[in-house]
Amino acid sequence: MKNPFLKLTKFENRHFLGVWLAYHLLIAVGFGVVFFVNKGVAIDADLMNMFPKSFEEESIRAADERLTDATGQNVFILVENEDFSKARATAVTVYDSLLGSDNFSTVALFNDMNELGDVTDFIFKYRWNMLDQESIDLINSDGGAEVFAQNALGQAYGAFTLMPLDNLDKDPFMLAENNLNNYLDALQSSGTAMSVKDGVMASQKDGKWYVMIRGILSKKGAALASQDNGVAEIYSVCNELETDGTKFIYSGTPFHSNESSNSASNEISTISTISLAVVILILLVVFKTPKPIFFSVGSILVSILTAILATLAVFQKMHILTLVFGTSLIGSCIDYSLHYFVQWAGNSELKSGREIRNHLLPGLSMAIISSCLCFAMLLFAPFNMLKQMAFFSLTGLISSFLTTVAIYPYIPLPKGERSMKISSVMRSSGKFNRKLIGRIGITVMFVLSIGSILIFHDNLRIKNNISGLYKMEGRLLEDEIKAGSIIQYSPTGWFIIRGDTENEALSAEEQLTAKLKADPALNTGYISTSLFIPSVDMQKKSREASRKLLDIAEFQLEALGYDPSLAENLRADFEAGENDFISLEAGNVPKFLSDSISSVWLGQINGKYYTVVLPSRITDSAAYSALADSDNVFFIDKMSDMSSDLDRLTIMILEFFLIAYVIMFIILKIFYKLKPAMKIISIPLLIVCATAAVFAISGTDLEFFSVTGLILVFGLGLDYIIYMIENEKAEHKSTSTLEPFATMLSFVTTVISFGALALSSFMPVHLIGLSITIGLATAYISTMFYDRSL
Repeated sequence: MKNPFLKLTKFENRHFLGVWLAYHLLIAVGFGVVFFVNKGVAIDADLMNMFPKSFEEESIRAADERLTDATGQNVFILVENEDFSKARATAVTVYDSLLGSDNFSTVALFNDMNELGDVTDFIFKYRWNMLDQESIDLINSDGGAEVFAQNALGQAYGAFTLMPLDNLDKDPFMLAENNLNNYLDALQSSGTAMSVKDGVMASQKDGKWYVMIRGILSKKGAALASQDNGVAEIYSVCNELETDGTKFIYSGTPFHSNESSNSASNEISTISTISLAVVILILLVVFKTPKPIFFSVGSILVSILTAILATLAVFQKMHILTLVFGTSLIGSCIDYSLHYFVQWAGNSELKSGREIRNHLLPGLSMAIISSCLCFAMLLFAPFNMLKQMAFFSLTGLISSFLTTVAIYPYIPLPKGERSMKISSVMRSSGKFNRKLIGRIGITVMFVLSIGSILIFHDNLRIKNNISGLYKMEGRLLEDEIKAGSIIQYSPTGWFIIRGDTENEALSAEEQLTAKLKADPALNTGYISTSLFIPSVDMQKKSREASRKLLDIAEFQLEALGYDPSLAENLRADFEAGENDFISLEAGNVPKFLSDSISSVWLGQINGKYYTVVLPSRITDSAAYSALADSDNVFFIDKMSDMSSDLDRLTIMILEFFLIAYVIMFIILKIFYKLKPAMKIISIPLLIVCATAAVFAISGTDLEFFSVTGLILVFGLGLDYIIYMIENEKAEHKSTSTLEPFATMLSFVTTVISFGALALSSFMPVHLIGLSITIGLATAYISTMFYDRSL
């Protein structure tokens, strides 16, 4: 073996201590600079950031993210009571309690058209511009202008109109009334199944009334795993009001995000605490002195703190699940400590801390290289949270390694005899035919794994299912079912339309919505910008149709009892607005209306204009995709697209695994001869085969989180055989059983830490924990065999 790390054994303790100080000081200073420049750092608690960004082109991804930010924080609260007045009164109490809270961007309850004078004034002002396509087609048909005029007369002399008739001489064709009716029809068909009753949105079903409160969470209110976020405040306010037959029904992604994140955080914290306690107990039994435990736990805490500071310094904010999952670093970081303290406590032939370090340094150095290589590969993944997890683990492991080689040698050796009672199984292991056992054992493992894959190959597939990562249950499930039947609004996909100008975007949207209207199976109702703000092209068509009405203005005014000469005033008013078009960009849209369409008008992004058509529900994803038949119309099926993106990312991680595999073989060939290098590098292959076999037998799909676990095991699994090879070459006889014992302890503590994660009910954590557990067990068992076959 050509081992360049042997040169490091010539350095003094102070040299290693200097590196330790420089590394940690650099991270601390970097964090301090970032903290000072940015005036703080942040913990990212957004559920959607758990998943990778879309593989769509950057501009469409940016538009989709803006829409997701706008709609993903919607919460719906339905107040249920048999008595409408009680339901309304309770809803008002909740509304008053939440209004003004910094957990919410908006809270809405009242919907009284009498308070929307600015909207009716707006509709009247632009009455010539806002005719819908059906009205335009009618007016442009033979005799259609007369028919439209007669219909207006019928409305004027009818019993009920929405618009006041004070301006009938200025609007004899009742265009404003027509346009307002279109607005209300659009509102009724595009959103929920609720309707206005006594100024609030309400619905009656099965003898009970439901009054709806809608809120949009702020960034603070949307924070996950928080005790004072918007969802927690809703529960706090509503729980005290569930009396006298009043019940609350909660609907919206934030309720599920809150439940999922709190459950995951509590579970992982509990699991990590218990696993750490078990590890400490094992170490206490092994070493029978608290000193190794004290320094090992200290090393872990320093590693985790270092990883937190480094991650915040580089990313400015860290996802809370990265922090929670980072506690699994316990099992990885403690490996280095275990190998040191087993020699420290049991190897009397090593007379100082420096000798222990020099004895372990080649193996520890190769181990940290293999682990860092795997984590470094994940830094290239186009997924910010995965990068954070990899960087967190990378910096934490380096800290633990440096603590072992730089700090531990300063710890005084135990007084008296230094020996450890090693299991008789380990003492007698050398009596067996190592070569025969190794070949038989490894062959059997490969045969069983490959045989299982061949038998159950139909079950072996890369498939991600976002909906399967969280399972609704209990009250939240019941609430969603009931809310769905009452509100009848569950958009899971949408169209994003792009244009070089506002007019181009809205024109393309109008062409798309015309196709939707033409197919009753797909037209489940939708909300879009052009329902309320037509494109300039459509406004011009409306004005051309209105011009035909002006040709018969005298007759219409006379029929209404006005002086026909007022028609000249109508024409003058019409001509005065010739170049006055409604435009969001121009800012001539009332605030109430612009707020109402804020979720679908995305505006300008990277020099282009974007708008959204948001169907109430998706009936046929493939059919909707077929409607997106141009380069500027895109259909986003959020759940399906996220699952597909995870499929692509999973394949990408497997490609990273292959790259790491090749690089690691090159490194091994530098340090070892060809035969041992080939045997070592075959371990990751066996890990993949064994893990794939278990997943195939159990019918579990290989998906993003389990495959991520595989690449992490790659580095950890190689550590075992590297330690064992270095043990075979050891000059000191007492290491023949100490190093295998340290490796066994390393495996047990690591599998406790990572394996316990497999007990989590939170599927991403469960899957990655399961994958790592299977991989580690395979790596350790195969290492025991390989130790006997080298």
